[in-house]
Parts: sequence; structure tokens; C-alpha cells
Amino acid sequence: MKRVLVLSAVIAARVGCGAGAAEAASDPRAAQLTYQPWAKICVNRPDGNSDCFTSSGAKGACQPSGGGIAVWIRDGKQRSLSINLVTKRLLDGTLAVRIDQGTPIPIPDPNCGELGCRGKLDIDTYFIEGLKHARTISIEAMARDRQGITLPFPLAGFAEAFDGPAGGPPKVAEMTSDELNARLKRAANPPPCEE
Repeated sequence: MKRVLVLSAVIAARVGCGAGAAEAASDPRAAQLTYQPWAKICVNRPDGNSDCFTSSGAKGACQPSGGGIAVWIRDGKQRSLSINLVTKRLLDGTLAVRIDQGTPIPIPDPNCGELGCRGKLDIDTYFIEGLKHARTISIEAMARDRQGITLPFPLAGFAEAFDGPAGGPPKVAEMTSDELNARLKRAANPPPCEE
């Protein structure tokens, strides 16, 4: 149960952290991204099978801005790429990923709302091997005003995280309670992105 809670927290932090780096928003803080390193987490299910996620996230200096990407392997067989793009801009529902300078790969049936889009793409071992040798994977979307939004993720460290053992919960640095409270307050109340 503890692992499920940790997984939920990590996925929420990575994927829900909020849009686009190259977003043409009027607030430049949306493009000031902080990336989380690639990490792998595996969860054993009660049926004896497991789910493993290798993921990274990006968070802008204002909210909502950022996104996340995860390679999900279920029972060592089913493989998918899950993506999330969070933005204040209204999107037209078009979502794709691009590896390096390759052709955009459309995400079928993305789920879009007021704060962005998310979607899932079934992938195979060849796709994953391509990620291991590539430099970037980018989430691409189209805003309703027909302006493109791109959120690139560096793939440095992806192969090591994917092929390596699953990590435990993220390590927490030692700090005083005042430092911890200040950090929690900043994280809980990031400044809103301006229109």
C-alpha cells in the first residue's frame, strides 16, 4: 500500500505539475522550466503482476505550466507512453510527440480540458530503444489560436533509468522546520501565469 501511495504522489508531482516550454504565452515564466530527472518506479499488484513507470516532469515558474511524460510497462508486456501538457491556453485537442527532429506521432483520442491535454500512445520495444538513443522527446500541441506549443524533454538519463533497477521514494534533504515550511508554502502556492 505504501508503494502505491508513493507511486501516486510521484505521478501526481511529475505529471500533474503543470505547460509548455516554448509556449507563446504572454507570461515568460511559463517557459522557465525546471526538469525532474528520469526515474523508474515499479509497483507489485495483488495479482502478482507489476507496473513499472519511467518518467520525467517539467514545471514552469508560474502555474499552470509544465507537463510530464512516462513510459509505462504493465506485466512486462503492455507498453505505452503517457503524456500530460498543462497550460492556461485553450488547446484544440491535437496532441503529438516528436523524437528529436523526426515526424510528429499523433496521440489518439487525447483528453483535453481547461488546463491542458493528456493522452496515451501504445508503443513497442523499438520505440523504447529509439528513446534510449535519442536526445529529446517533445510534446506538441496546437492552441485554439493556431499557435503551436512545444514542451521538450531531454532524454539524458532515460536509458539508465529505464534499464536500471526501480528506485525507492524520492530522497528528502535534511532541513530545518522553517526551511521546510517555506518550501512547502512556495510549492503549494506558485504564482499564477498571467494572460
